[in-house]
Amino acid sequence: MHWYYTEGQLTVNIDDKEHKFSLEELISNSLAYKERRKKVVKVFMFSLLIIGSLQYIGGGLPSNKDMYFYIGYLATPMIFASMLAFVSYIYFKYMKKKVTRLDSIFEENLDS
Repeated sequence: MHWYYTEGQLTVNIDDKEHKFSLEELISNSLAYKERRKKVVKVFMFSLLIIGSLQYIGGGLPSNKDMYFYIGYLATPMIFASMLAFVSYIYFKYMKKKVTRLDSIFEENLDS
């Protein structure tokens, strides 16, 4: 597989076949990635806020505990929020509405 970029087009050579992609296609793929990342960050922040507030409302902030207790107390909501953000990332990534021609070409030829 060999690729190069000239005159606003990305050209990918695979098994002596040329596939050309416009700059607009590449930009739309990049914008989809940025949009997906914003959604995942929002899910992380929202779930961190909800889980952290439920933890605080449920038991308050304990006093006279070891330092490691407080590290775990603060890290637990972050771990659960990270898990939810990862699941949302997988959902947003694989539930995209259209598969571009560039994605399908790379998937076909990178597996072999």
